[in-house]
Amino acid sequence: MLFFQENEVLRSVPVLALTAVIAIGAISLGGNAVRAADVAFTDEFMNDPGNIASGKKMWLKQCARCHGKRAYPGKAPKLNPSKYKPNFVYSRITKGFRGMPPWNKKYNRKQRMAITAWIMSKDFEN
Repeated sequence: MLFFQENEVLRSVPVLALTAVIAIGAISLGGNAVRAADVAFTDEFMNDPGNIASGKKMWLKQCARCHGKRAYPGKAPKLNPSKYKPNFVYSRITKGFRGMPPWNKKYNRKQRMAITAWIMSKDFEN
């Protein structure tokens, strides 16, 4: 009986070690592990003039290089926000897509949300 219990303990060690590695990895990722689906875009945030202006400023500085009027047809496709939902846009900004790099290292969560607010705003033109 004692042999059986020791064997069970020995078999559970790798499982416990793997669980610890996953937990430590999740803790070390912190806020960077946030999925786009976890971000809530309220009407208040999306319509806030400060958020839209901030997003526009970042768009003109970075994104318009490839997506802007003068760049189209260029490296990046012309955007059509009327067909998008905010979480989709945020996900593409955060994770990148095809040739577009992820911007989660350069822009923090609120900045990426502000760019999303600008793209989804009625004043956005591409």
